[in-house]
Amino acid sequence: MPIARRTRSPLHGFAERALALLYPPTCVLCGAPGEAGRDLCAGCADDLPLIGAHCARCAQPFSISGTGMGRLCGRCQQAPPPFACCTAAFRYEEPLSSLVIDIKFRSKMNVIRLLGELLADALSAASERPDWQPPAAIVPVPLHPRRLRTRGYNQALELARVVERRLDIPVNHRCCRRTRATQAQTTLNQRLRLINLRDAFEVIGPLPRHLAILDDVVTTGATVSELTQVLQRGGCEQVDIWTLARTL
Repeated sequence: MPIARRTRSPLHGFAERALALLYPPTCVLCGAPGEAGRDLCAGCADDLPLIGAHCARCAQPFSISGTGMGRLCGRCQQAPPPFACCTAAFRYEEPLSSLVIDIKFRSKMNVIRLLGELLADALSAASERPDWQPPAAIVPVPLHPRRLRTRGYNQALELARVVERRLDIPVNHRCCRRTRATQAQTTLNQRLRLINLRDAFEVIGPLPRHLAILDDVVTTGATVSELTQVLQRGGCEQVDIWTLARTL
């Protein structure tokens, strides 16, 4: 079932055109004029590392040239993740990885808007598959209140809001929360990441049958797997993962 597109009012379109005249789009990577109303030029858009061939379950990119689509990676064959499937727009490589750093640590909200649009493009394409089932809501991976105060915003929530406006699927960021300030995952391996995230999330209130977790980057899948299991224990039957980028 393809995603229904939200109808925008003529006034909204006029406001966008006025803003474009006052603040013309400029490529966030090279400074050239942006294309199609976005802060990205055509050349730099072509340089972004599309996900390419990847595991049909967890979206792990295949590193072997010629590996076909629709196959499962070795890990998913041996121990499938708790979520139904993962949809990723890009591989976590340059220049995309620099843009992710901009939204996580440099408060570049124009880059969040751009990356949210690019993720929405990938999800729109995925929605054309015959087996597509839209979730009832988007759940951005929550930050602990301490980290949220330090950063000032949750980049996953801000990306989800852009996707919400494009795809007309509501964001529900109040159905779960992060109860423990975990160590940063960057330096941890798969086993330590799982230990680090144990009992880190909690469900608040009833859940619909089908949800999509949204995170900026999926590395080992430990965070989204832990949150998936928490949502499932809270009554959700199907959890999909939506992410901007997937690491090799």
